[in-house]
Amino acid sequence: MNTNSLLQEGSPRSRAVWRWAGLALLLGLAACGGGDETDLASNALSEDREAAAALAETAAYRGTMPLREQVAAITATPRLTVRARGSMANNIGPIMQVRVDGLVVGMTEVRNADWAEFSFNAPQLKAGSKVDVVYNNDQYVAGQERNLSVAYVSDGQTVLLSNTPVVVLDQGKDDKAFDGLNVVAGQNTLWGNGALRMTWPKATSLSADLILRRQDASRFLMQTTFGATSSSIDQLTKQTYANWIKAQQALPVTDRYVPAVQARYNLGDAYRPGGNQYTPYEVSREFWRTSLTAPDQLRRRVAYALHQIFMVSQADSSLWHHSRAYANYLDLLNRHAFGNYRTLLQDMALSPVMGIYLSHLRNRKEDLATGRVPDENFAREVMQLFSIGLYELNADGSLKLDAEGNPIETYSNEDVMAMAQVFTGWAWGFPDNALTNGNFLWGSPNYKQASDTQIDLQPMKAYAAFHSSAAKTLFAGKPWAVTLPAGASAQDDLRMALDALFKHPNVGPFMGRQLIQKLVTSHPSPAYVARISAVFDNNGKGVRGDLGAVVRAILLDQEARGPTASDFGKLREPTLRIVQWARAFNAQSSNGAYGFSWQVSPTGQRVYHAPSVFGDFRPGYIPPNSSFAERAATAPEFQLVTENTVAGWVNIAQDMAGGGLGWANGQQEFVPDYNALSQRLMTSDVAGMLNDMDHLLFGSTMSAELRGLIVEAISTINGNNAGSQMSRARMAVFIAMASPEYLIQR
Repeated sequence: MNTNSLLQEGSPRSRAVWRWAGLALLLGLAACGGGDETDLASNALSEDREAAAALAETAAYRGTMPLREQVAAITATPRLTVRARGSMANNIGPIMQVRVDGLVVGMTEVRNADWAEFSFNAPQLKAGSKVDVVYNNDQYVAGQERNLSVAYVSDGQTVLLSNTPVVVLDQGKDDKAFDGLNVVAGQNTLWGNGALRMTWPKATSLSADLILRRQDASRFLMQTTFGATSSSIDQLTKQTYANWIKAQQALPVTDRYVPAVQARYNLGDAYRPGGNQYTPYEVSREFWRTSLTAPDQLRRRVAYALHQIFMVSQADSSLWHHSRAYANYLDLLNRHAFGNYRTLLQDMALSPVMGIYLSHLRNRKEDLATGRVPDENFAREVMQLFSIGLYELNADGSLKLDAEGNPIETYSNEDVMAMAQVFTGWAWGFPDNALTNGNFLWGSPNYKQASDTQIDLQPMKAYAAFHSSAAKTLFAGKPWAVTLPAGASAQDDLRMALDALFKHPNVGPFMGRQLIQKLVTSHPSPAYVARISAVFDNNGKGVRGDLGAVVRAILLDQEARGPTASDFGKLREPTLRIVQWARAFNAQSSNGAYGFSWQVSPTGQRVYHAPSVFGDFRPGYIPPNSSFAERAATAPEFQLVTENTVAGWVNIAQDMAGGGLGWANGQQEFVPDYNALSQRLMTSDVAGMLNDMDHLLFGSTMSAELRGLIVEAISTINGNNAGSQMSRARMAVFIAMASPEYLIQR
């Protein structure tokens, strides 16, 4: 069933829930980011003021409480909560009586037209207990009809919707409401006298300790993988986080991207560059395959973070024909995710797709006669983006200041010119006996099957005739200044220049802070950055640049693992949201094409297609006119937030909650499995469904407000068969994923 039919099944109120979810998303993001979205949200909000007010009420019972509060409530005094509303006739509301095993535990007049909670002291419920919600004063007076609506009943651990399979409506007044003669399926509005009769199900039995361990495991997996799964949470609760990281880092390195592209190339010339079946998008397909199923989740999550730092984007049309070389660039990032930064830096510098993207492939030495100077593009970016940044940093990432209180630039224009000379004379890695002037100037890989020597998989090689032999001084006047002597080879110049960058004191805080941002929180404290910088400088064994040690320190740091402050965390970027959803609900592609790029583009992000070398967002981005700006807090992913991308995400969330993404052979291509959630509802385990969603999507941080909103929304869907339960599951997923809460990884 798609989401459109789901909307048609619900009442007008349920449709308001869907609309409100979109408005709440917009309002929540605007409140965080400020700007024009605030006005848009306010205007839209005024259109649905009544629905908004009703849906924003807090559910004050433990079944919709966050998990830590559920743990604290396990031994609390037994209470029974009924969420209800009524319509009055002759200024009298419906009288609601609540019974437990035949004993009346409370009675009240329901005068509220909006949903509200009514709590009663009650005996401790156990499996098989009988709970009745009785309505006995039905009346129609002067055009006014008195009715009682019941959304659900909860004892704090179990939530029973009034229209689930274990609930029936025994119609009749007084004793006839209990005679079992006029019984229909449970429903949430009693249009006449009768009793909603419930048989209490067995509560899921989890110890407080296990609940907390599952919660913490869920949050940890949000930071370390592409998303938690039920099995990964279960496995993690049985080991320490340090041991889990150790096991992940010990998994063998597996190249996935080049083999994926090569498999298509092996089909023949039609599938190679220039062929009518060629596509450069096999690498993005492989991203979805590996992020969803690969066992080495930590390595691949870190590699994805490194890609966003050492950016090469397929949005550059110059890379269209070089998908295998691009695949090799991605495999290199994966290989070096836990390796040494110095090795990674060199492999990135010599990657031919990096050379094309930042124009130092075929970069020629200076020519005094013609006035030609070397291309400075990569020279600038290797310093600004890949190693030391624009300004000198203290170990905690704060700016060093000069005597006048101004930031100190890390490099000058003379440094850029000298670094540009270092990166002259590099081009495609032909065999050593073919490093000719012609191949430097015009040679390119031959991708025809009969002639393919796979030089695109080789690092760039030096062509001596085109390399600048001039002396080069880097960082003159600084303590880390270095002079590269005249006449040095291209290889020696490269080695000395990259060594100088590697040893620069900025690299630890510059790289460390960005990796913290990608994995844990957008605005790490100076102390957090300083601790990670120290590990970069020395892994405890005298080794500098050990990325495996850096990643381990980031994830096990007290700030990553301790209680979170209100300003801790990061906005989930759209790609990570979609992958997380797919892993949580075991989404499967019917044809392996993952052909939904057109569908997700309105979110502002497309895998491996960042708009520039700065990526989809800059690490130093601070949303203007916002609370972030007031405290100078970086929030990089908010650079993607606009009116259009917010609306785009709500539409995508609706698609994902419905049939899925993509379209192939007349049906959805990428389809989720919500059967586990639906089965929870079939057994009347609403709280279990909410907890599952909390673990899989929120890192166990879903609020009581959002839980209450979801329960109220799904209670408006009529019916109690399997189809109705699936509609409720889809509704729950949509509201969850469209909520501002979901978008923030804590």
